[in-house]
Amino acid sequence: MGKRESTAAGELARRLQRIVAAPGSDTEVADRMLRESGLSLHGTVVQLIRSALDHLDLAGRDRDPHEFAHSTLVRSAITSAATALWIMAGPIDEQCYRTLQFGYRDQVYRRQYLETSRGRSRDRTASDSRRAALLAAARTLRPGLSERRFHTIDSDSFIVAQAGLLMPPDALGGTDPAVEVPAQWNLLSAYAHGRNWVTIEPGDRMDSVEVALAVAEAAVARLERRSIVR
Repeated sequence: MGKRESTAAGELARRLQRIVAAPGSDTEVADRMLRESGLSLHGTVVQLIRSALDHLDLAGRDRDPHEFAHSTLVRSAITSAATALWIMAGPIDEQCYRTLQFGYRDQVYRRQYLETSRGRSRDRTASDSRRAALLAAARTLRPGLSERRFHTIDSDSFIVAQAGLLMPPDALGGTDPAVEVPAQWNLLSAYAHGRNWVTIEPGDRMDSVEVALAVAEAAVARLERRSIVR
């Protein structure tokens, strides 16, 4: 990754910063539906895209990319941007449900951290209460929803594959995103986990950076569209 890619990431960050949900837009309606839960679709998606661009910016500062660490940064960028796309897919109530599900899983991870770090009892109780509140909010969208079902969020690999399907067919200049996005993510995952096979069959990591930028751009563009009144 070089100056051109770093510049592209910076331009996407500036586009993202300018997005404001217009009254009556899909994003604004979703945020009104989520207000009592304390979550925001717009805020959740922006944070995910910012995470993706932050990873790409750091990767772009390395003039001599590390064989494994560089790929891990790009993989994280694809994962975060793909999750933003996944949240914004489908009708508004589905987007709200996925935002709640993502927020719930966030509290599950926080609870695990508090448990392993022997955090304060009141913090663990607060996390449990927050999870219960998010489940209750989700049940207003899906009456009768079980906690087990709500807890079972789609895997990163599934979400990344969905992102490839959600992207414009020409997003990668002719290569099918539905094939290339999950393929590059799996390649990067092998680097991130220190797998042996990837050192024997290395792929083109510059292509992976282009894919990460394309997924991030697709997420920014979708948020832009959903933040205006059509």
